[in-house]
Amino acid sequence: MEIGIEPTARQGADLGYIPVVIKDACGFWSSGCSGAIRASLEFAGDALLTSAAELCAHLGRKPSSATA
Repeated sequence: MEIGIEPTARQGADLGYIPVVIKDACGFWSSGCSGAIRASLEFAGDALLTSAAELCAHLGRKPSSATA
């Protein structure tokens, strides 16, 4: 999360997009750092942070067993 996802989400927001970050589909090097990054993204309000199950529910699909 701290290497590519966070800067990409911020760049997308800067360009006028609404980045969607699937929290349980992101890898991270440090769980403490990942939590701080999630909190920072949530605080800024520039990105939509959700889980795979929540996204699938909004799309009207059931998550696969790999994401459940």
